[in-house]
Amino acid sequence: MYSQKKKIVQVYQLKNDVYSLRQGDHSVAYFYAALKSKWEELDYYYDETWDCLQVQVCYLAKEWENRVFLFLAGLNDDFEGIRSQILNSNRLPNIEDVYSRVEAEEQLRLVITRKRRDHISYNGRSALVSHGPIRAVGPPGKCTHCKKTGHTVAFCWDLHLEKKNSRGKPSSGKKSTSDATNSSGGKASISAK
Repeated sequence: MYSQKKKIVQVYQLKNDVYSLRQGDHSVAYFYAALKSKWEELDYYYDETWDCLQVQVCYLAKEWENRVFLFLAGLNDDFEGIRSQILNSNRLPNIEDVYSRVEAEEQLRLVITRKRRDHISYNGRSALVSHGPIRAVGPPGKCTHCKKTGHTVAFCWDLHLEKKNSRGKPSSGKKSTSDATNSSGGKASISAK
């Protein structure tokens, strides 16, 4: 008698767990596996003998239908579309088919989300590239100061010696000198020879 009471309590607890299970932050596969595990435990406690095969078949069909409903009810609200499609079908599919359809929907959403994230990331990178420095396309400018091509007055090395060193090339015919400390500790003058 004690084991019968223990069995009833365990079945009650398992059924309570099954009815309270929700997908939450978990994947569809994780949620389904958790439900399936609880159903298998429940099946272990049911060792019914049936006098009539037809009654057993009807009972099992209703039990599996109930499991489909429990699975669908436990899904997050963002699966309402697929849930409605399944419930509005002419004949309720079995639990494996329902799980396959919902899991396929989840995988499709993951692919779409990943593509959007990649697309946004690509657009973000493109925006950074397009907002970079704008360089003129076409022939290089001609300096009005030194009359040489390849730069403008704003970048003329004769006028802007600090830019000369940043470019790394001295202008033609000119000797490059830099701001340096001479041996006497004073600053050397910048001269062009």
